[in-house]
Amino acid sequence: MMLRPHAPRRRARYAPQFCAFAAAFLLLLSLSVLHSRLSSSPIRLSLPFRSSPSSHTVPDSLFDDADNDAFDASSDDLIDELDDGVDEAGKGDKLSEEDELRSDDDLDSDDSDLTRTGGLFWDHLLAVARRSFGKSSNPFVDEPLFPDRREITFGSDDQPVDDDVRIKLDSISSIEDLMLVKPGSGRDSALRSGWVRWLEGKADFLRRDKMLRSNLELLNPKNHPLLQDPDGPGLASLTKGDRLMQRAIWNEIEMKPFGGAGMKRVDRRKTLNLDAREQERRRRWGYFPGLDPHLSFSEFIERFLGSGKCGLRVFMVWNSPAWMYGVRHQRGLESLLHHHSDACVVIFSETMELDFFSSFVKEGFKIAVAMPNLDELFNNTPVQVFATVWHEWRKTKYYPIHYSELVRLAALYKYGGVYLDSDVLVLRPLTSLQNSLGIENQIGGVPVYSGAVMSFKKSSAFLLECLGEFYSTYEDTRFRWNGAELMTRVINRLTHEEGKSYEQIGVNIEPSLSFFPIGSHNITSYFAEAADEEERTKQDALFAKILNESITFHFWNGVTSALVPEPNSFVERLLNHLCLHCSDVL
Repeated sequence: MMLRPHAPRRRARYAPQFCAFAAAFLLLLSLSVLHSRLSSSPIRLSLPFRSSPSSHTVPDSLFDDADNDAFDASSDDLIDELDDGVDEAGKGDKLSEEDELRSDDDLDSDDSDLTRTGGLFWDHLLAVARRSFGKSSNPFVDEPLFPDRREITFGSDDQPVDDDVRIKLDSISSIEDLMLVKPGSGRDSALRSGWVRWLEGKADFLRRDKMLRSNLELLNPKNHPLLQDPDGPGLASLTKGDRLMQRAIWNEIEMKPFGGAGMKRVDRRKTLNLDAREQERRRRWGYFPGLDPHLSFSEFIERFLGSGKCGLRVFMVWNSPAWMYGVRHQRGLESLLHHHSDACVVIFSETMELDFFSSFVKEGFKIAVAMPNLDELFNNTPVQVFATVWHEWRKTKYYPIHYSELVRLAALYKYGGVYLDSDVLVLRPLTSLQNSLGIENQIGGVPVYSGAVMSFKKSSAFLLECLGEFYSTYEDTRFRWNGAELMTRVINRLTHEEGKSYEQIGVNIEPSLSFFPIGSHNITSYFAEAADEEERTKQDALFAKILNESITFHFWNGVTSALVPEPNSFVERLLNHLCLHCSDVL
């Protein structure tokens, strides 16, 4: 019997649509149930700390989450907070109604206050308590982290609303104010006022770091001789840290000499490799091309000055380290050579190399560095005893100053000529000066004389009186007692007590304008550029007056050694007025 095949089964036409509709309905139903359960979840947060419930009225940060308003009653809408039409009483009623609803839901009022104050809300997904973004991490202190938004907004004219910000922006008048750089005039900007302590501390750190950083490393290009520019100034030099280390090494060598027990000290000057006696006998006291290098001190000075080609004899003293002789001191020497190119200049120094001014000698100028032999220089003078006690004398506090004061007096008395301090600028020829001395200033109407610029003939009686006063009243603990005050004492004693005139004691007194047109109390202000046009006009008038009436200009290096003249300043113009090597930077 043959079986008949089954007829194909028919599917309903709308079965897929019905299934999709049913699935969507079930999904919506589950979401609505979940939403209703989550919205009405009576979760209570129990926090272990207390806080003042009145702190919820403080406006919080601008970065609080907007979704936390349903759970953080303290997060009022900031728009309503700025709205003038909001009724404060309505807010109080609303808060009281919410408290009643929470009490009906068995919520603890203290806990709700803690929740509002601490900025915590409940995360239903992970079942944890979270802190609102921007809230304080300390639950006991709930302070706003950012200022009110009205203080950081701008008006319709793009101007800050805050008056303090506007005042600070209006105070910006130059690029120095914007870059927080201290201007040369000394004034301080409002923007820089809050950063002064940090900027000065940073500058002090960089300065100390630069001073103490060593330049002795072998791989430093500045110290490689093949990488130096032969036409430029040498940049490879010892820093302050290098010099301190060098001084420590020399002190150690002197304490423990390597040459044997009979050797007491190491001579730091370059000399020939001879024994001690031969070295002392043939020691070089000075250098100038054409003169015998083994002459004694007196023979060297007499031959250098007695060649018959010296238009003017000039003496200087330098007892500081040689590296401290800078461009400012060089400008003083250049100004002298500008007016007296045929002058014979002797610089007494214990620290300079004898060929220190070889570049000027190659240009045809007569400049010699000589190491004073005090036995010969002080011979047949009242101060001869200072040569015998030199080793003890050089250990005193003001030895460099007192040494300079005594050497200048002895040199002028022995050889005659002009003495100039190293920080003196020559503005006019010095040939008119004869036995001249200048007034530095006046104290109570009494003139105070200075020895920074002097001109005396050989064997001057006045200088002999000064040498005798130096010997009889010397004080190694007083700074000016043996210098300017010494000359003032001698002149007052000869003129007031003995009743002699200036001509009788052999001195011509020059007014302050001749040698010291600007005093030490006012010199620092002229290192800065003129602040305005009025000050510039006054400086121009003073500049012209000094050039026409003054013979020299004293920079008072004891007061201004740490100052650098600003471009276009009064001092900078004066220094470069008579320069020879004008390319050297101050």
